[in-house]
Amino acid sequence: MSMVIAVVLLAMLPLLYRRYVPVRGTKRISEFHEGCEAVLVDVRDFHEAKHLPMDSAIHIPLPYLARQHNDIPKKEVVVVVSDRTLRNLSIRQLRKHGYDVKGYWCAHDQNRYMKASI
Repeated sequence: MSMVIAVVLLAMLPLLYRRYVPVRGTKRISEFHEGCEAVLVDVRDFHEAKHLPMDSAIHIPLPYLARQHNDIPKKEVVVVVSDRTLRNLSIRQLRKHGYDVKGYWCAHDQNRYMKASI
């Protein structure tokens, strides 16, 4: 029985790592500047993106990111997320497809509505 539990735990380690271990080298972005060349990619689900819209962002929810990543220009990317898990998964997926992820902006950490103009 303990062998089965050990095998199950070993099988779950990669999943837990991808979801919960923070991505290195990715900074939190607190504000955007007019001259910034980065592309905003909003990976939040449709409901959250509608509640707090980002006008200049490309909206591709995380479940669709694998097949629609070609819609994102090959520039520096700033990811708009709602929580840590979404941040980790989306940044890893974008890096896997060759994007340079400059940072992330967590929409729920801000109490104000923000219109980003990049």
